[in-house]
Amino acid sequence: MAGSSRSYLNPELAAALRQGKTFEDWLNGRIPGLDYARISGDQAIRSSTQALSREKGRGVRHQHEGSVEVAAAHNIAIVRFYEDNNITAADPEITRPAFLEMTKALLHRKVPEGFPVRAIVATEHERVWRLPEDYIRFRRAVITAGDGVFIERGKEYDIASVGGNIVGLVNSGVSEGEVTKTKERIIRNINRRAQDGTSPGGRRRFGYLPQDPLKGRKVNEKLCPDESVWAIRMKKWALEGAEWKSIAARLREKGVKGASGAEWYGETVRQYLVNATNYGWREIHGKLVVDKEGNPVVGKWETIGTPDEWQYICNLSKQRGAKRGTRLTNGGGKNPGPPEGRARKYLFSGFLRCGGILDDGTICNSKIGGVRRPTASQPEGYVYACVALGCGKTARNGVAVDMHLEALVVAALEARYKTVPKKVEEWEGAELLATLLEKKKTLTSKWMEGKVSDENFYELLPGLEDKIKGLEQDREEHSVSLTETNAFNGWDRSRWHGDPERSIHPMDLTQKRTAIGKIIRAVIVQPLPKGRSRRAQFDPDLLKIIPRR
Repeated sequence: MAGSSRSYLNPELAAALRQGKTFEDWLNGRIPGLDYARISGDQAIRSSTQALSREKGRGVRHQHEGSVEVAAAHNIAIVRFYEDNNITAADPEITRPAFLEMTKALLHRKVPEGFPVRAIVATEHERVWRLPEDYIRFRRAVITAGDGVFIERGKEYDIASVGGNIVGLVNSGVSEGEVTKTKERIIRNINRRAQDGTSPGGRRRFGYLPQDPLKGRKVNEKLCPDESVWAIRMKKWALEGAEWKSIAARLREKGVKGASGAEWYGETVRQYLVNATNYGWREIHGKLVVDKEGNPVVGKWETIGTPDEWQYICNLSKQRGAKRGTRLTNGGGKNPGPPEGRARKYLFSGFLRCGGILDDGTICNSKIGGVRRPTASQPEGYVYACVALGCGKTARNGVAVDMHLEALVVAALEARYKTVPKKVEEWEGAELLATLLEKKKTLTSKWMEGKVSDENFYELLPGLEDKIKGLEQDREEHSVSLTETNAFNGWDRSRWHGDPERSIHPMDLTQKRTAIGKIIRAVIVQPLPKGRSRRAQFDPDLLKIIPRR
C-alpha cells in the first residue's frame, strides 16, 4: 500500500494564535524548530491482520511524542511537524514529500505561515536520511544560514564541521574513498577556466544563421529569421507538455527539417530542446560552465528561450524516462515518470480500477487497461477490462467510457483553470545566495592577495561552495515548480480539441493524460448489476470518480 505524508502547525501554537497571542509570546525565548518523523512500514497499513488491532500512524506519533520531550530539554519549541508514514528512505526512486517540504522550510528558515525556524529534531538520523543525496540536501538546509541545530538521539548532532560531515557521509553509505574523490573534485573546480560567454562554435544549429566573416558574424550567434520561428514554437509545444514524437510529427507535417536537412524524430527533438546553449547557458561534459563566483556564464548569443524554460524542459525529459534531463545522454537506466504522464494506447488506462467483488468478499481494485475489441459497427472498438487473476468480472465499452469521462475532465479543467492568473513568486533564497557568493568572492580575493593562507583557503572554500550549490539547487527546483504550476493557467477546451484557426494543436495522449491526472485520482468501474445484459445501454452511474482535490 502507498504511504502518506503530511505537515501541520503545532496545535499548541495554533491554539495560542486563536486566543490572540503573538508568535513571540508563545515562543517565550525558546529556539523555534521543526520535528520530522518517518517509518518505513506501518503495519496497520501493510497487514490486514495488524490493521484490526493497531492504530494507523502510531509509529510516527510515537516519534513525535519523543521528539517533543527532547525538544523541551534543549529549550526548543516545535513550530511545525512533518511526517512520512509507510515510506522507505532507502530507495532513490521513492519520493518523500514531507522530507522535501521540511528541508525547504529549514533552508529558508521559515515555515509556510512565515514563522522563523532554525532547529530540527528527530528520534535518530536514520529516520531523516539513508541515502547520500538526502544527507547532502539535509545538511545544506541545516548549515547554510550558519545557525542551524540538529538534535537526534537526545543530543546535538555535529553536522557542520568537517569531521561531522565525513561521519554523516559514511553513515549515508558513502565510502571514505568517495569522500576523498569529492574533495579532489572541489579543489580541481577552484582552478577551472572562466568562460568569456562568446558563442560556441561547431556545426550550425537549427534556428541559427551560419558564419559570415564579411559581416563579422560567428556561427550560432544570431537567430535565423525563418528557422527560429519553428525553434521557438518547438519550445512552446514542449512547455505545454507535448510529446517529443508529437512535436516531430508536427514539424514533418509542415516540411520543417533540421540544420543538416534530416527529418525530425522524437529523440532529435528532445536533444535539441534540452541543449542549454539554445537558452543562453553552456554545458561541457554535462556540467554548466560557471564563472569564478559560481554563477552560470550567460552567453552573448541570441536565444530561443530562458534558462528557467530550459530547466523545466530538462525536468520534463527526466520525468519521461531519461536518466539525465540534459543533452549528454538518454541512456543508462530509466526513471519512472508519474503514471498519468506515461503514454499508453488508451486514454484512461491505469486510471480505471476494478470494483468487482472477489470470492473472499473484498473489492478487486486492480488497474484496468484497454483491450482492442473491433466490431462491425466499431472497427476501431476497444473495451476496458479487468484481467486480474481470480477476477475478470468487469468490462466496459472503451469508446463510451472515454466519451463520458473526457467530457467531465474538459469541463472540470476549464472551470478550475480558465480564470487562474499566472503565478509570480520570488525565490526566497536570493538574498542569502548573494551573501554567500560575496563571501566566496572576498575569500578568493584575499587568498590571491596573499592575505589568506593556502591552508585556510582550501579549508574554508569547500564549505562555502557546498552551501552555494544547495541554494542553487533549491532555486532550480523553485523555477521548475513555478513553471509547472503555470502550465494550466488560462486553460480552455480549445487546448484539448485544438483550434486550427488559432493554430492551436490538439493535445496529444501524454498531454491529455497529464491533464486528467490534475482532475481525477481514480475511477472505480462497478460490475454490472445481476440480471443486466452486457448489451444494455452504457450506464455512467456505474463509474465512481475519485477526484483529485
